Amino acid sequence: MKIRAGLTEPQGLRFCLLVFLSSIFFFVNACKEGSEAKISVSPMAEFDPQESTFICWTPTFQEISLKLIQEIAEVDHVTLFYNQRNQQPEELQKLFKQRKINLKNVTLAPFKLEKDNIWIRDYGPIIMQDEEGYQEMVSFHYHHEENQEYNLFSEQYATKMRIPFMRSGMFSAGGGREINGKGSIILIEGHEKYINPDLSLEEIENEYKQQLNQKNVIWLKKGIPQDDLFDNGPVIDNIYGNGVHWHVDEFCRFADAQTILLAQVDPADLALDPFYQVVHERLEESYQILKNARDQDGKPFKIIRVPQAPIIFDQGNYNGQPIFYTPVTSYLNFVLTNNLVVIPAYYNPGDPDFIRQKDEQARKAFHEVFKSRKVVMINATELNYSGGGLHCITMHKPKVEKRSKLRLKFNSALKRLKG
Repeated sequence: MKIRAGLTEPQGLRFCLLVFLSSIFFFVNACKEGSEAKISVSPMAEFDPQESTFICWTPTFQEISLKLIQEIAEVDHVTLFYNQRNQQPEELQKLFKQRKINLKNVTLAPFKLEKDNIWIRDYGPIIMQDEEGYQEMVSFHYHHEENQEYNLFSEQYATKMRIPFMRSGMFSAGGGREINGKGSIILIEGHEKYINPDLSLEEIENEYKQQLNQKNVIWLKKGIPQDDLFDNGPVIDNIYGNGVHWHVDEFCRFADAQTILLAQVDPADLALDPFYQVVHERLEESYQILKNARDQDGKPFKIIRVPQAPIIFDQGNYNGQPIFYTPVTSYLNFVLTNNLVVIPAYYNPGDPDFIRQKDEQARKAFHEVFKSRKVVMINATELNYSGGGLHCITMHKPKVEKRSKLRLKFNSALKRLKG
């Protein structure tokens, strides 16, 4: 006897059972999204175990990308996204072999958009998971006017990985938020209001709580002046910032769920230029807020001060007048992997010795904080001139410690039916 769609009766029974199991699977997951499991799904912190470090290839920043990939791939995994419209995997692999990069720890992941965009931290996917390994992906609206197509990046990745995908209509950048993985998030008022002018701080806070399951929001006022928007005018005298208007990852980061790293101006540097005083005042304002802040459980944070990186004053021209501007230099714009902490370096042969000393101070500070990780330093000035840093060109993929029992049973049933 034949049944509809040309299946034999045993095949038809298997097919019906498969559909039945699929229905249960998706029904239970839908219930999870709408009830208790939805509450428990949250983003993992960067210091938690990782499966891979995401990097998006852009030929403009080829050298610094290769250095970063080479360092990470020696001990940890890298997922390198490449734009199929503009790059060929064979050419990338050729480059990797020339640099003797550990290819066993590099996975090439294609996507397809018009332009290249290295700043994956700001538009990249936020992978959430619960204690059973159930995953979903959240994406906010990307603020960069020239790269609006990258609002599609996370959707393409979610489709490829078959992860449930949700999008918030609010603007947000990965560099603008810092989470501890336990329910606390650090945001900057000036930045959030700049990219969401039609929303109140309360509305912005509620959206982060809802989309990222954050219980505790800590609001700082301003970022460092190097990160001021150029178009906002001079910070002091004729010195302009050259940033994106105050990303928190330029001066304040979680080292673990209870520890916050915050930049600090060396008192001796205050005599170098009045600009350092502005940096100092903003950092100390943030320190006072963080000192009085509490975590999601009502406990105070441990705050560790890290040296403020040397400030670079470069010459420019604006409206026919000579000016100075400051690339966004920072040691806090670092990358964490399972075995490494990769921090920016600023000293080059021939530079003043105080810059070398600053790098050494930073290395020691990070070694003390991340004792189980190797400290690696990479010159990031090229990125600083474009308003970003090493952290801005990476995104972490959390490691799934425990797969969902429901999914394991469902996959097992599928194998039996197909076999």
